[in-house]
Amino acid sequence: MANEDNNQSSTLGRSWKLWGGVLALILVAIVVSFFIPAGTENTTGPQVDQSPTATEAPTQAATQDTEDGQCPSLSDDTDMPTEAPDTEWQRHPLGMIVPTSEEHGPAVHDDDFWGCYSRTPSGALFAGLGMLSNISAGHEEAATDSPNRDEFMDTNAYEESDELPIVEDYRIIMANEDEAVIEYTIQDSQAEAYLQVDLVWSEDENDWRINLEDNNEAVTGGEITDPSAYVSWR
Repeated sequence: MANEDNNQSSTLGRSWKLWGGVLALILVAIVVSFFIPAGTENTTGPQVDQSPTATEAPTQAATQDTEDGQCPSLSDDTDMPTEAPDTEWQRHPLGMIVPTSEEHGPAVHDDDFWGCYSRTPSGALFAGLGMLSNISAGHEEAATDSPNRDEFMDTNAYEESDELPIVEDYRIIMANEDEAVIEYTIQDSQAEAYLQVDLVWSEDENDWRINLEDNNEAVTGGEITDPSAYVSWR
């Protein structure tokens, strides 16, 4: 079971912009990007308690050793995580609280790029949020090379005025050793929505990457219509 004590902390005063055109119908002036701009008055939804604490990110020395930049061996358990895996929620250098696992990664914390996830459905589950945080921290290598990568980076760029939401639940739409589509439910004081991330395994990097191949729309989102379809992660 996931660690119940490790919840999102908002001491940095940041917030992700929620994805999805459907969400734009729920909240006025929602921008279709990775973040919800901070400073918008809450007139539609309940306040979310963003005070719980999370584990601070370990230093580079605390992560697993690698040789010649290669990822270390991680779990090869290809079972679908129908129950929440053991999780430690840690603060990515971006400020987002992301899930981490000794079995599934990220095994390498290199400045503000976290990577090396297991080539499993559970590894993809952890990688989706980690790679999006890497993108928002300015690391284009977290996504596959594509003509629309610059636009994707601009859309998901972090701004100092942004606040981060809470990740609550997940469901795996599909996953195998080469690709995965993961949905997460995310919430802030204004709304709750799902965020869907398309991932592909990179043989060159030996790691998951956000899939922009063939100009793919790799991150989408919208209104949650069936909360029972998701696995509680917190």
